[in-house]
Amino acid sequence: MNPKLKIWQSNALVGETEVKTGETLLRAIRGAGLFVDAPCGGEGRCGKCLVSLTPGGQKVPACQTRIYGDMEVHISGQAAMGASLTKNSKLKTNNMREAHEAGYGVAIDIGTTTVVAYLIDLGTKMRIGTANCVNAQRAYGADVVSRIKYCTDNDSENLTRLILEQLSSLIREICSDCGVRYQTIRYIAIAGNTTMQHLVAGYSPVGMGIAPFEPISLFGIELPIWKGFPAADEAKVYYSPAITAYVGGDVTAGMLYAGFEKMSGSVIYLDIGTNGEIALKHDGKYFCCAVAAGPALEGAEITMGMSAVVGAISHVTWDGDLKLTVIQKGAADSAECVPVGICGSGLLDALALLLETGAVDESGKLRGHDEISHPIANYVSKKPEIGANVFNLTAEVYITASDIRKLQLAKAAIAAGIQTLLCHVGIAEDDISSVVLAGGFGSYMDKNSAARVGLIPASLLPVAHSLGNAAGEGAILALTSKDARKSLKDIRAKCEYVELSSNETFKNLFIEQMGFSNLATFSANKKQVVCGR
Repeated sequence: MNPKLKIWQSNALVGETEVKTGETLLRAIRGAGLFVDAPCGGEGRCGKCLVSLTPGGQKVPACQTRIYGDMEVHISGQAAMGASLTKNSKLKTNNMREAHEAGYGVAIDIGTTTVVAYLIDLGTKMRIGTANCVNAQRAYGADVVSRIKYCTDNDSENLTRLILEQLSSLIREICSDCGVRYQTIRYIAIAGNTTMQHLVAGYSPVGMGIAPFEPISLFGIELPIWKGFPAADEAKVYYSPAITAYVGGDVTAGMLYAGFEKMSGSVIYLDIGTNGEIALKHDGKYFCCAVAAGPALEGAEITMGMSAVVGAISHVTWDGDLKLTVIQKGAADSAECVPVGICGSGLLDALALLLETGAVDESGKLRGHDEISHPIANYVSKKPEIGANVFNLTAEVYITASDIRKLQLAKAAIAAGIQTLLCHVGIAEDDISSVVLAGGFGSYMDKNSAARVGLIPASLLPVAHSLGNAAGEGAILALTSKDARKSLKDIRAKCEYVELSSNETFKNLFIEQMGFSNLATFSANKKQVVCGR
């Protein structure tokens, strides 16, 4: 007889299922249709899928624990973070809107971490409502490489099913809130990285996981609506054109919204996420590259890292003492959230502060309490269980020396990518007229913190500006305008991809960018990278 598993969350029984002997808890919980955060894809690296065995409360990693008899588990803490749907509808009504000839459309930004949907009146082009949630595929890995690996080992049908169910749920929710019959949705426009667009279209992304990294499609096409999807039967789905396997439709959509075609001078577009996608406009052409920044900047594979959801420390400052900003539930709920982890923007602030105060040196080493002359030393201690120094944000939330190293690798990859494109076209930082920061992390990070740690060149700080969810806004333009869809194809035609995996300049710059500038060099704001050409 197969073992039985009971699953508890918030003191309620949320699942009960029969499992195969020897199956991991992670796979069994997923099979029951429940969420467990596993940014490393169940490889046993991130430590985020901890669940409690009941009775007793022993914490175990779900991905490494196998079931050999009846078992009960409780999902809580970081393992359960980000599973719920968060809506931000601009209009809620119990009255159904009258259908009109143009109907309604939905623009969707499918990010590796979050999914955002916008309900649009196609007649007036007005935004009716917005809804967002954590990408349900995150339970299978925080980055596209992990998800491609999952598809290689298991096929892609499960991840396709998950994202379609999630989109269906988002659309039903937003239509209900806004008084729109989903049968009046006539058009859907999607912007996402190439892997996300493959999965939602029902294409396998496996070919992008091995050389020569070839996608099945680069999109820029319309396809029929998915069978049984909450939309008009004749509805069409438009996919923003991708450039390569690792520079996707979210980048072309973002450049469209940024108005790259109309911007003068040399301009950088930077979308920072689990992959860092960079585009440089110069002399009427777009030069693009992608760097494997890893999921650290979005909180994954960081000891106390998490997505930018309720309970995450989103900003860290010093005002005679440590000041933390924590993401709250919303204005309707006056209860203050206790910090349970830290997201990417908070990590960047914390690292910048540690550098500013001398708690982290130029090599990236977290100094010991007695080695720091600044009062921030009171927040640094040695943690016996890991045998190393940690920066204590609260009694429960801390940053380790290993976390700092992962952030260092991520910032070095992005900084080296920017410098490699500058070297490729033969220009310097002083020739850049504007830097556009896009994506969820790019929009919410503090630009000064990003410059202090070397993520973006300090000399470009005066011309850097955040654009918000550029991919989502670009998807709205594609949804409502044939001219915009033509412009997207024009943008792709002007793009030249610069491969970094075998690029010697990138390799040399990556090593150079691993270090941190000292405060005097940073303040002078003069450092320019010399290309090794």
